Order: sequence, then C-alpha cells, then structure tokens
Amino acid sequence: MKWLLIPCIKIEIALAMKYALALKATFALGLALLLTACGGSDQQSVWGTYQEPIAPQVLPAAAGTAEINVLWRKNIGAGAEQGYAILTPSYSHDRAGMYAASRSGNVFKIDAQTGATLWQRNLNATIFSAVGADAAIAVVALDDGKVVALNADTGDIVWQTPLNRQISAIPVVGAGRVVVRTAGGLVLGLHAATGEIVWSIKRTVPRLSIHGDSAPAISDDVVFVGLANGKLLTMNVISGREYWEREISLARGRNELERLTDADTSPLVTADTVYSAAYQGNVTALQLPDAAVKWRAKVSSRLPMSLGGGKLFVTNELGGVVAMDAASGAILWTQEAFHGRGMSRPLAIGSRVIVGDADGNIYALDINDGTLLEAKKVTGGTVLAVVAGQRQFTVFSSQGDL
Repeated sequence: MKWLLIPCIKIEIALAMKYALALKATFALGLALLLTACGGSDQQSVWGTYQEPIAPQVLPAAAGTAEINVLWRKNIGAGAEQGYAILTPSYSHDRAGMYAASRSGNVFKIDAQTGATLWQRNLNATIFSAVGADAAIAVVALDDGKVVALNADTGDIVWQTPLNRQISAIPVVGAGRVVVRTAGGLVLGLHAATGEIVWSIKRTVPRLSIHGDSAPAISDDVVFVGLANGKLLTMNVISGREYWEREISLARGRNELERLTDADTSPLVTADTVYSAAYQGNVTALQLPDAAVKWRAKVSSRLPMSLGGGKLFVTNELGGVVAMDAASGAILWTQEAFHGRGMSRPLAIGSRVIVGDADGNIYALDINDGTLLEAKKVTGGTVLAVVAGQRQFTVFSSQGDL
C-alpha cells in the first residue's frame, strides 16, 4: 500500500465514503494514513483492503468439516494496529522455521512446528516492513528508511544500509540481491552479503495512489515489479538491466480517483506465466519470456493471489473470493458470502482455500466449487496475513498474534 497524496483540496469526505475509512467492517490488511498536502494532523484509520463499504453478507452454514487444528499460538508484541506497517511473516527456505517482526523492533525466528523461539533480536527501532528472507539472511525495513539484514541462523546483524527514504514494501531476497522499494518510485538492488546499493531505477508515482507497494517477485535472475501506474516491470535482478514493461490495466474515468489503477498485488510467477492484478483494473496473465498477454479478466484486487489445482484465487474489492482458470482466465466460481467482511488474501492448500476476515475468523473453502466447509475463530484481531508452510499455514493478526 502507498501514501495517498492528495492535492490541497478537501476531498477527505469523498474518499472516506468510497473507501470506508471509518468502517471497521472493511479493514483486513493493516493500517493506512490518509494525508493531505494542506498540513494539519494526519487522519489515521484501521483499514487497508479498500474493499467497498457494503453491509456484510449472511454467511452460509459451514458443511461441518473440522480440519483446522491449532498447533500453537504466540504473541510477538505490538502488531500493525500501532501505526501503519507491513509485517507479513515468512517461512524459512526449508519451511522448518519462520520469521516474524513487531512494530516495537523485535525480530523472531520461530520453530514452525512448536512455536518455540529459536532466536530474538531487538533492533531498538520501529519496524515498518518485514520479513524478506533466503537461506542466509532475514531482512526488515525500519520507519527511518534503514534496511537491516540479520543472520538467518543466529539473528546477529549482518549489515545495515540507511536509504533515508520511506520504504514502501517488504524487501525481497534472491539471487544474491535484496530488492527494496521506496514511496518515491525507486526500486533498488542491494548486495545481499554487504548491503551495498548495486543498482537503482526510478519510476514516476501518480499524484494519487494506494499507500504502500506490492513486494517484488524474484524468479531465477529476473525480478518482477508491479507499479503504481498499472504496469508490470521486469529487470535482471543482478545488474538491474530492464527487460520489458507491460500495461496490466489502463486508467479510465473522469477524475484521479476513478483513474486509480495501482498494480498493488505482488506478481505471481510460474515457469511460463506471470500473473498480476490492479486495483480498479484487471487480473492479467502474461506469457514468459516475451510478455505476450495470455488473458485479461475484469477483476479488481490489491491483495496477494495464490495458485492451486490449476486455478488462480483472488480476493476482489468487495471481499469475495474468486476462482479463475489459470490457463484461460475464465471465472469458475465466486464465494460472495464474504462481501463486506474485510477479507484477507486467499491461500490454496491442497484441496482447500483458506481466507481470514476482519474479526479474526478463518474459513476453509472447497477448492473445486467454493463451498464453505469450516469456520474457526483463531484471533481477536484482524487477519492480516495467511502464509503457507509445510502441511500447515500461519495466521498473523493486527494484534501481533501468530
């Protein structure tokens, strides 16, 4: 999510009406700040998905399946309720451990099976985005624009690089680089061993865009970046050399709010296809390596997608879960019962699709037809992230609960 930078005109009411900044029912993925260039105090509200302000639907009765078993619970301290942050946990490369971070500056490595703390490091700073990792390092970004890499085995600080810019996405690690995005439109490649800036590119950010950025995706030696102008950019992750830039969605409308089409969903890459989505735009599949358009579907989203069973799963702007044929883009089913509930990303695991809501509930859907199989209350806070592990998944809440 990005800063919503608004010219010196009073349109806060219109924005609040469209995006329901004050309605608890619409938030599901963190906090955001609505800023005006006119000065005065910042407006802050717990929200984040830009799901439209509609009354929550009545949930159908679950089929009675009881497959979700809680292995462990752990609170890691101040979650995303205390100032906007992107604090998505991540599993280690071997899925035996996982990394998590709190706003208060603590970074954890946790045993994925037991929840035991393997190491904990206090950075004595406020963490904005976390955690990107590979086999060697775990990386977080601080509110003051510093990027910090920790040893994956011990938690010792390996390097710290001050960028002196607002960082706007979770850093990603791969192919010997750490890729970092800033709110001003910079994409930087840092040397994973030293933190030295190896390359950088700059793109103009539209006057109105969504707060924060999607995390880039690294596949082999290519990095994919969804841009605030609705385009997808690819570069060589080692050198920063640009390969191509393609339009995911065209801006349409009579004003800047209607033309907002931010490719704010992290690209999803397979061997021959990259999937990208834009808010108020399309879900698009591009052929690799030539970036020819395979298909486009008119579905608006800004949350991470997932693949499973030949299907692509998307949470749309109303909160509905949409299943699409990954090869053709045809919509196979939509679970509309979640409209207005502030849903998280959908996560495909085996024959199920897992999704969370703003009230701390987790739902399991049948991957084939979207039937609601199970509903389970797992936390008191908003479900900010659902992350896949090895025969398990982890839920992270706005209250700092894992």
